Amino acid sequence: MKRILIILGGLLGLGVLAVLAVVAIQLLRSDDPNLATEAPLIPTAAAGPGVDQAPASALPTATAAAASLPAGVLRFVIDPAQSSAKYVVRETLRGIETNAVGETKDGPSPDVAGELLLTRTGLHTAQRSSFKVDLRTLTSDESLRDSFIKRDTLRTGQFPHAEFVITSVSGFPASYVENSQVELSLSGDMTIRGSTKPVMFKVLARQAGDTLTATADADFKMSDFGITPPEVPFAKARDEIHLQVVLVAKQQSS
Repeated sequence: MKRILIILGGLLGLGVLAVLAVVAIQLLRSDDPNLATEAPLIPTAAAGPGVDQAPASALPTATAAAASLPAGVLRFVIDPAQSSAKYVVRETLRGIETNAVGETKDGPSPDVAGELLLTRTGLHTAQRSSFKVDLRTLTSDESLRDSFIKRDTLRTGQFPHAEFVITSVSGFPASYVENSQVELSLSGDMTIRGSTKPVMFKVLARQAGDTLTATADADFKMSDFGITPPEVPFAKARDEIHLQVVLVAKQQSS
């Protein structure tokens, strides 16, 4: 009997250790999305000299359509050096639920680029406002995951960018106090891997001087764009994806 109790005690101890090991792996392996919760702050001197912002010459050049804008239209060009994009996907990795988190990194080409054409009352709809993300720059804490996603899931060799074309903005304030944060909704068309679908971003934005900042969040499914969620023998991703894009843009003259 004593021997049986010793064996049972040993098995129980192993079971407890196994549970603790799983919990420890879960805590160590779970990636904190660390998502932004507000629009990037704008220094109070943003409209004046001496601010650590990219000079106009360092920003993308104007498109032909935006070379001459109607009176009252403000053109904001996204600064890639201060802008970024991040995805969060739940995945099962070796039987453990965790977050797969990847974000853009600066590279030879801008990781986030585009321009926004606005008026004092909202979106300037006569010309295109959009931003695009260079999917080739996406990086997570797993290089094997990154390679698989770029090669097999997103096929970045053929479709290097995801692009969002804004069709409407709701929640634009009738009056605005400079550098205060407002909540907006951006509706538009997202193109990923050659497939275009409507997507809506919830946005926190602020503007001061010639600087506009925003944090935009959207949720959608990979399958909406004809993409099969990544799956390998030891890991499987869910279909749902959360995308956050942080934008810093500077007003440019027409």
